[in-house]
Amino acid sequence: MSISILPAKKVIVPLLAGIFLLQGCAVTAKDAALKYTTHNFASLCYGGVTNVRITYAGSGHEICTRGPGLEKAPADATRVPGFVSGSYKAFTGMVQMKWRTRDGSELSHAIDLNKEITDRRIPYDHPERVLSTDPLRGGEPTVIVEVNDRTANVYVAATLKVNSLDPAKRTVDYVDSYRLVYSRTL
Repeated sequence: MSISILPAKKVIVPLLAGIFLLQGCAVTAKDAALKYTTHNFASLCYGGVTNVRITYAGSGHEICTRGPGLEKAPADATRVPGFVSGSYKAFTGMVQMKWRTRDGSELSHAIDLNKEITDRRIPYDHPERVLSTDPLRGGEPTVIVEVNDRTANVYVAATLKVNSLDPAKRTVDYVDSYRLVYSRTL
């Protein structure tokens, strides 16, 4: 290595490292806006299941008790139930589930949300667009437990406030985030 390259290397390497570090901090700050400590809870049933009983944080939820759950339609793919229960600390114990499948089998399953959602972060592909000071519209994210015949799914849903893609527009846009975070077929 020549003498003239050595001083340039000593200046450029720290400069580039600082630039990359600053870029990482910007993403981390926006990423932090997506973290949550409390959430709403909701449940859905599909696929002919009956007598679904879900217990979470000591609270019992019974759905599909009067008849079988309908088949899941395309319109249901991102459906958040109209009724959500409570504001829970993320995450308060196991989700305990029992239900009867379409063929009459009795199933039970437990989900440890602490293991399945380790980062307690609303899943969103563009965290750089999220408003860091007030990221959520309408309160807290909703954890949705869905039973569909023999499959248990968990989704995290939230409406996020994001910067507009049009730089000339100085308004806030709203984006629905609805992401499958757990699925298991028994």
